[in-house]
Amino acid sequence: MSRRQPEGSIPHERPFRFIETRATGPVVLPSAAAWESIPWNLPVTLVAEAMAQAILVADPPPAGARLKLVGLDQVVLRQSIEAGQQLEVEVQREVRFQNMARYYCRMLAAGKLAAEGRITVGF
Repeated sequence: MSRRQPEGSIPHERPFRFIETRATGPVVLPSAAAWESIPWNLPVTLVAEAMAQAILVADPPPAGARLKLVGLDQVVLRQSIEAGQQLEVEVQREVRFQNMARYYCRMLAAGKLAAEGRITVGF
């Protein structure tokens, strides 16, 4: 299973950099990362940010382009997510139109659906 570090591809630093590695399948959010500094269950806004960062790793924008979060649609928590949990994000591009794309993202905790939603990004 190959892993790669997304150095340089994610413009965020801790405590708001959530993505560290990607296996051959879903993007993995480590259990020991920025999440640890949050002493409560994660709000849907941070979960959506983590999904958007997963898009950067799973389907990088064209060379030289920077990804911009354009829209969130139906992003919902299906179970509470606690700081320190190891999570996986599955990213599937639904449609691309000119300089934008919409993705369906699923976040899994211990193999169970924790959050899902559609995220539109521009580049």
